[in-house]
Amino acid sequence: MMDENKQLAQRIDGAIQCAKQEVANLRAELTATGHRLAELGELEEPGEPQGHQLQQQNHHVMHYNVKLCSLFVPVSLVLLHEEVVRLQEEVSVLKQVREMLNRELEETGGGCSVELLSVSQLRVQLTQKEQELDRAKEALQAMKADRKRLRLERTDLVNQMQQLYTTLESREEQLRDFIRNYEQHRKESEDAVRVLAREKDLLEREKWDLRRQTKEASEHASALRSALDLKENRIKELEAELTMVRSLKASPCVCDADGISMMSSAAARISPCHSKQPSVISDASVMEGERSSTPSDSPRHRAHSLCNSLENLEEQRRRKKKERMGLGSLSRVFGRGKQRKSLDPTLFDGTNTPDYYIEEDADW
Repeated sequence: MMDENKQLAQRIDGAIQCAKQEVANLRAELTATGHRLAELGELEEPGEPQGHQLQQQNHHVMHYNVKLCSLFVPVSLVLLHEEVVRLQEEVSVLKQVREMLNRELEETGGGCSVELLSVSQLRVQLTQKEQELDRAKEALQAMKADRKRLRLERTDLVNQMQQLYTTLESREEQLRDFIRNYEQHRKESEDAVRVLAREKDLLEREKWDLRRQTKEASEHASALRSALDLKENRIKELEAELTMVRSLKASPCVCDADGISMMSSAAARISPCHSKQPSVISDASVMEGERSSTPSDSPRHRAHSLCNSLENLEEQRRRKKKERMGLGSLSRVFGRGKQRKSLDPTLFDGTNTPDYYIEEDADW
């Protein structure tokens, strides 16, 4: 578009330069005709037809000048106004010169030689001038068409600028909406990050609580394992005594005083771990020892009591194995952490054994 405008401006400048050149040429021709008229006035004899022809020629020249001025005035009023004024002044001067020449011709009455300037030459000049006028008209029409095209292009440019402004306003509104939505989304994301940070803190606290609970549960499990080891050692000792008692029961022999004392001591060992009242059982064992003076009843009774105690021990051992299998699962340790804190050592033997029996087992 800019290149076309530049080309159009160059064309307009070229047309103006051509018009200026044509005006200069017309001036030169007018001056030449003036000189010729002066020469004719000097050489011409007085006669009416020649003066009339000169008047007609001058009239044609003036009409041509006026027509030319009227054609070139709309092209560029600002640039050609001064030259039109000059042409008008020159035309007025030429009129005065013509009148003076006519007067001189009338006074002198001289004739004009046909050889110097003939009517045919004047007609040829007039045709040339008419052709120049036609060219000037064509140039003027081209300039008018260019002006119309420039107006259309200007209106198109104005419309394009308006469309561009509307698109810019719409884009600006979209950008403002985007910035507003982005700010809102950023605030929401910040709130979500704060909530996530709080949840993370809570999870960290829960994690540390779980670690502390696992540590406590592991400590409690180690304590329970040590207690189980003690119980197992105790069970092994009791099993050894049970095998000994079974061997004694299988062999038919008469219990002597040493066997009675051994059984009484074994019963005294077994009774504190499997009875609620150790003092009563020990007293009962003493009473049985006193009543064992009869050689027929006391060994059988003691063997029966030992068998019962050993059966109880086997049941307790099975229970302990089940509890040990339960301790293998860490999830049960976490689920029953609160219950294990309140566990009593009596759960291992199924009786309400006091705490000092555990201390006795540890000392044993």
